[in-house]
Amino acid sequence: MKKEEKIAIIRNAIEHVDICRCYFRYDPNYFYYYPNAVNDTFILGQEEDDFLLDGYAIRKISHLKKVEIKSDKCNEINRFLGVHNSIRMPDIDITSWQTIFQSLAKLNVFIIIEDEINKQFAIGKIEKIYSNKLHFSFFDADGVWDPDGLEIRYSQITSVKWATRYADAWQTFLACTSADTKQP
Repeated sequence: MKKEEKIAIIRNAIEHVDICRCYFRYDPNYFYYYPNAVNDTFILGQEEDDFLLDGYAIRKISHLKKVEIKSDKCNEINRFLGVHNSIRMPDIDITSWQTIFQSLAKLNVFIIIEDEINKQFAIGKIEKIYSNKLHFSFFDADGVWDPDGLEIRYSQITSVKWATRYADAWQTFLACTSADTKQP
């Protein structure tokens, strides 16, 4: 599928508030998104899972193998339940990774950064934004913050997510238990 065709389908979905089935080269499964924005480099969308929205995700258009508007009974149920009425464009500039992270830093939320090609996952907070990389504070599966943080090159990132049930639950939990799990 050509890039221009993918972008045209996504723009049509944005205009009509339609859900898209997106296939990425690093995952044999597909993802459902209500797209919010698209450009030549990125797609930003609200992830849909079993008739619920689960946060926002930004992924690279170059990783998108195929996209199609999902016209089936699940889409009909989403409309019946009013899921499409909850679609909101966040205040995120998707011009570049640098502008994306500058926008996300203003939100002061936990984000999930993944390199799905190499099976790497980090959840935490943005510390410093550079032109080609990010310094990121992250914690482990026990909620313990790594004292050194992590430098992540933009070229390694396949997805960035925020406002997900997972990230929000961790942020709430760690805020309430901060005496036990100090952030650097």
